[in-house]
Amino acid sequence: MTKKIEKFVLIFVRSALVLVALGLGVLCLIDPGYNKYGGVLASLALPFLPIFAGKLFRVKISFRLQLIYYGFLFVALFMGIDMDLYRTWPHFDKIIHLLSGALSVVLGHYALVFFKVDKSSKLFKVVFMVCFAVTIGVAWEFFEFACDKLLGQSMQQLVSEGVDDTMFDLLSATVGAIFGSIWIVNQKSLKFLEK
Repeated sequence: MTKKIEKFVLIFVRSALVLVALGLGVLCLIDPGYNKYGGVLASLALPFLPIFAGKLFRVKISFRLQLIYYGFLFVALFMGIDMDLYRTWPHFDKIIHLLSGALSVVLGHYALVFFKVDKSSKLFKVVFMVCFAVTIGVAWEFFEFACDKLLGQSMQQLVSEGVDDTMFDLLSATVGAIFGSIWIVNQKSLKFLEK
């Protein structure tokens, strides 16, 4: 696939995600029962994360990795939050957090390269990438908490289950981060992600 076609596909997919988020935002405004403002906000902002991360870490994030990320966003945000699969499918939430931990370590890997410590020991790289991914998980839980308190949502499920939900989300993200970082440090290269 040529670079022009790849660029077109990424712009198309990103635009489609944003358009769906805008449509859901309108639905929030016209249907008081559809209180998904947090999901809509995340759905509007997160499609631009690869652009932001690429500029921040001065790396080119591959076409394949961006497609994987956009697929994850579609499943996690649109299907999970906006279509309520977190509530209707048992363990859907934990699977998504497990995958988010595994994907977040890739961003941690880019940070290691950016700070020129990617030649460090495997143990250091695993610890760094896991901490990086868990920090992203904590930031997401802060976002859910803020949406619950400021927007009157229940992103952390029922209030009585909120602590359990948060802790199991973070545990799932940590397990995903551990496995993802161990896999990355044992690869001679990340050719699969670089294409």
